[in-house]
Amino acid sequence: MTEAAQNSIPSLLGAIGKRVTIRLREPGGGFRDIVGILQNERELINSKSKLISFSPDEIAIWREIKPLPDLAGKGAPLSLRIIELEKLSDITWPALEIIEYGEWRLRISDGFSMRANSVLPIGEPPIDLASAVDEVTSIYRENNLKPTFSIPLPIFDELDRYLEQRGWNIKIDANFLIRDIGAIEVSGHPQFSIEILDYPSKEWLEVNSDQPLEKIMLRYPARYGAIKSGQEVIAVGRIATLGSWSIVTRLFVNPSFRGKGLAKALMNNLLSAAVTDGATKVALQVDNENGAALALYQSMGFTTHHKFVYRILAKNSDKL
Repeated sequence: MTEAAQNSIPSLLGAIGKRVTIRLREPGGGFRDIVGILQNERELINSKSKLISFSPDEIAIWREIKPLPDLAGKGAPLSLRIIELEKLSDITWPALEIIEYGEWRLRISDGFSMRANSVLPIGEPPIDLASAVDEVTSIYRENNLKPTFSIPLPIFDELDRYLEQRGWNIKIDANFLIRDIGAIEVSGHPQFSIEILDYPSKEWLEVNSDQPLEKIMLRYPARYGAIKSGQEVIAVGRIATLGSWSIVTRLFVNPSFRGKGLAKALMNNLLSAAVTDGATKVALQVDNENGAALALYQSMGFTTHHKFVYRILAKNSDKL
């Protein structure tokens, strides 16, 4: 056995189950490379599911192929990443009823949440654009809801321009922010207590008048953070995890207790809970006019992934 092989075998044993590339010496001189998941010190399975055998004596050099880090906002093309995040938001904040209209998702609830009471396009409608807009408008009116679109930008800017021309006004101009969770500094607060629950308590719901949203929130598993001053809940937030992503919603601090670092403390505790649920990345939505929230999230390392707008049909619009 060659010295190279003697040195390689112990290291290869530690790489079993991992993806490796191995350079093998050819009998007549030269080299050939094999790549795949190492099964043992003499075999690997390549990308075509074929078992490749080799002798330790043939090994010239090898290395483990480290997987690329799954970073927020990296990897797939922007359009696919936007759709991924919009689906994440949709799944973790599920409407009471969803009508699949081609690749438009018509979300219908009790009218208390724009996200759960709006059309989310993730592709094309089943018919021409003008007819599709007219049809979904009728559906929302039949359900006593204001016809509303949630439009991810820039991938649906054509739809956005069309609705603007038809008399749909922007209700909210918002940002979808993301960051890798990474290391979290979780600590208590010198004045207040922090707790993480699996459900929103009565007191939790009262802080931001979220009682009408309880049915929606409970339709997907989530963690509910609360900060208390004595027995009074003064700050709340929700985080839901799907795969490696988590999404934060309903983060709110009682105005009388703002400026004390409560939002950041609560956010860090929520992120820590999400990590235990398997999350490595986090996303949230924030109104572009909420300067204080944007400043907070930017200070915590969040960056804008994409923008979106809610467009509502003008009350007296005749452009139908």
